[in-house]
Amino acid sequence: MRKLHVLLLGVAMLSTGFVLPGEARADDCDDVFDVYAKYARQIVSVTFRGTDAMDAVVETAVPRIRRLQNAGQHRRARALAARAIDTIQSLGDKTHGAIRKTASKGVRALMRFEGDVPPDVLRELIGNLLQLAKRAANYASDVEEDSINAIKRLFPQVSEAPRRKRS
Repeated sequence: MRKLHVLLLGVAMLSTGFVLPGEARADDCDDVFDVYAKYARQIVSVTFRGTDAMDAVVETAVPRIRRLQNAGQHRRARALAARAIDTIQSLGDKTHGAIRKTASKGVRALMRFEGDVPPDVLRELIGNLLQLAKRAANYASDVEEDSINAIKRLFPQVSEAPRRKRS
């Protein structure tokens, strides 16, 4: 079985070596629509990698926090929750930064077609790419907020008792 894994790994590495040098970068594409599609896919990919990482933090932290709470270790549970929320916020910041960076690179790559493509087509593609980036950022923000709220819901706040009127 181990030999099979080594063989498969070797084949994968060999095939990767053949694919990568011939792979075209978006900047090298001849078609403006291919460049647009390449950067649109990258924006979506970056977004889902970031949001999947946020979900993974929640999936890991929630059971551990519940175990600590059930064991009566509330301080440790709160500390773990705080670290998880910090991690989620950091992932959100990184995801937003990656979306912005990818969208900027896409706009620059599309602008290289200026003069070769009708201006209205180029303007529409750039607008669509930026709109996709905006929707991706909104989605990442929503996932970040939902992830943080999932952790915060584990700690119900003590509400103040209603004040009695004095006579």
